[in-house]
Formats: sequence, structure tokens, C-alpha cells
Amino acid sequence: MRKAFAALAALTTSLTAFVALSATGAAAASSGQGVTPGTIKVGVTYVDINAIKNLINVDPGDYKTAYTALFNQINAHGGINGRKIMPVFAAVDPLGTAGAATACTQLTEDQKVFAVLGFFQQPDTACYVTTHSVPIIGASLTAAQSAQAKAPWYNNLISDTDLMPKEMAVFKKEGVFSGKKVAVIGTNIDQPVVNLVQSALKAQGVNVAQTAINNVPDTDTAAQVAEYGTIAQKFQSIGANVVVAVGNAGNGFPSALQSTQSSYRPRIVASDYTDLDAYVSNKAGYTQSILRNAITAGGNPPPSVWYNDPTMKKCFATVHAAEPGAVINNPVTATSSTPVTWTAPETACVQVAMFADFAKAAGKTLNNQTLAKGAASLTHVALPGGGTYNFSGGHNDGDGPVYVYQWSPGTNVLALKTTVG
Repeated sequence: MRKAFAALAALTTSLTAFVALSATGAAAASSGQGVTPGTIKVGVTYVDINAIKNLINVDPGDYKTAYTALFNQINAHGGINGRKIMPVFAAVDPLGTAGAATACTQLTEDQKVFAVLGFFQQPDTACYVTTHSVPIIGASLTAAQSAQAKAPWYNNLISDTDLMPKEMAVFKKEGVFSGKKVAVIGTNIDQPVVNLVQSALKAQGVNVAQTAINNVPDTDTAAQVAEYGTIAQKFQSIGANVVVAVGNAGNGFPSALQSTQSSYRPRIVASDYTDLDAYVSNKAGYTQSILRNAITAGGNPPPSVWYNDPTMKKCFATVHAAEPGAVINNPVTATSSTPVTWTAPETACVQVAMFADFAKAAGKTLNNQTLAKGAASLTHVALPGGGTYNFSGGHNDGDGPVYVYQWSPGTNVLALKTTVG
């Protein structure tokens, strides 16, 4: 009888061990590529500066040092849910597509990373999220690309889908459209954004008197300027006194008013700060009367905001400690000739924080589905650089803050006016 009970006990122990091993195997199998019980393999892409040094002299700082310092800090504090991060780096030649394709193959097929952070150009994203089902952090997908994606993607820069409604709402709140006749202008490549602007204005109850698209290729500057001039005459003839310049038109339209010596002076509302700032910064100069009351917005905070954010300061200190001899310049006091050595640490600080937040929220089982679920649970998360982000409800861009700028004739700059969100 004792022998029978002993045999039964041994069998039970063996079955228990088998069940435990099977459960462990199932758990491991449910985690994604590049994930083990103790590690997460993460890819990082960055611009190969040596590949373009003959074309442009730029020093963004050391990407490998910045990312490695932050990964090491996470690992030193126990990793993410008990897993240490194992980074794999790939420099990308931004000229052409060969460099990006090679990096994608190296990271997804050879190294079999779980996710990739860093530098992406629009055509590169499909290789990761569609072909290889590997999540990425650092790029925004178009609606068409997102529909084809088999893996989640994330970015901290607000996408046009979320940005345009916020911009038009704050412009209305500022009284930009009150009692005005509004026209909208864009180029052919900006047509999708023009559609978003029109929809957002309609939602705000703003009537658009006329919309025009400059279809001349930007390779034919003279013809494009002439077309802007023709459109300006049409807007002037209907009495449009506010012109919403979408995308490239934020630079092209005021530049054309200046070069054609047009007398038309509507209030310019640029949908993209960088485009209007390009007009302001052009060596050809700008015309004060064209910029009078000009207003614009975008998702990029000014250096005075993101660089002075305490969390970013702390992150920069971590990066600097890893390479004390390297200089991280101050973007607030920088001139046009100052090396932009803050670029690498800024990018790394934001992206590593995002990945850590998402992976931690995913829980012990880490795969594409749990990463997406974890990210979607973050409705009020702070990132280095300031602002809060909401990644729920399909907001892969975090639906982050919008920074509104208005032309300041006293200082001759587009000065920060307000921040929304």
C-alpha cells in the first residue's frame, strides 16, 4: 500500500512538474519575438552621419551613447517587469532606400528584435510594421499605412489627424475667424491635410469662402510663384481677409506675395509652424506687413520649453554622465552655427521613456497585442520635454500638446502665444 501511495505521489509530482513546464513554455511562446523571460531585444536606428558628411556638416550628438546610457539605467533598476533591455544598433544612410532596407532586414530577420526605436522615413515604416510585424517608436503613419500595419506604431509628435482639429479650434477661440471671410490654400501634396483642415473648420462652424490648390510642382519655382499670385488675386477679389495656408503653402504663399509685390494683405494662418518659420528665416528676407497678425501652430515645442523641462534635464544628465567629455549644447542659446549636439539625447530621452512606459504597462507577457493594450491604457502620461499624452482611443501619436505662435513685430520672431493640451 505504501509502495502504491509512493508511486502515486511520484506520478503526481511528475505531472505537476510537467504542467508547470508546459505553462512556462506557453507563457514564453505567448511573448513576442526577441523577448525571453529575462531580456528584451530592442533595435535602434539612427542617421549615418558619415554617409552624408560630404553634403552636410552636422553633429547631432552620439546616438549610441545616449540610448545605451538610458537602457543601462533601466537595467540597473531591475529592467522592465524583470527583463533587461538588450539594444541592437543600425546606422541608416538617409539617401535613397537601400540603407533603410538593410537596417530593417538586419534588425527584424537577423537580430529578431522585439521593437525598433529611432529614425524612420515614411517609406521605411512598412518594412517593420507590415512586412515583419515589428512595433516601432519614432514615426507617424498615414491612414493608409496604419490600415495595413500588423504591428503597433507610436510617436510623440502629434499627427495631422489630431493636430488640425486642435489648431482650428484654438484659432477660433482666439477670434481669428470671427466676422472674417476665410479662404484655404495648399499644394497638391498637401491635399490630405487640406481635407483635414476643411473638415475641422466645418466642425467649428467656420464657413470657407474658397479653397485653392497650387498644382505646380515645386521643382518649377517660377511657375509655382506665378500660380500663387493668380490664386491671391482670386482671394482678394472675393474679399477673403483670412487665408489658412496649409503645409508648404505656409512658406510658399507669403513668399509669393512678397516676390510678386502683391498688395493683398490677408491675415495668414499657417497650419504648420515650420513652414511659416521658413519664410521668416529665408535669406531673401520677409515683409512685415505680410506677417502682420500671422498665427501658426505645431506639435514641436520651442527649445525654451522642452530643454528646461526638469525631466529632460535629468535625462540629459544621465546621458552626459555616460560620456562626460562630450558637449551637449544648449538649444535655447544656440545660433545657426552651433552644433546641434542635443538632438541625439533629446530623441533618446523621449523614445526610451515611451518604450519603457508601454512595455511596463504591457505586463509580464510582452508581445504586439499586450504592448498595444498597455500603451492604450496610458491616458495621462508625462514624457521628457513637457506635456501630457493620451495613447488611448487609437491615438498612436499620444494626441499631445499643440504650441501656438504669433508674429511679434517687436522681436521679429514667431513668439509662443499659448499651449493647448
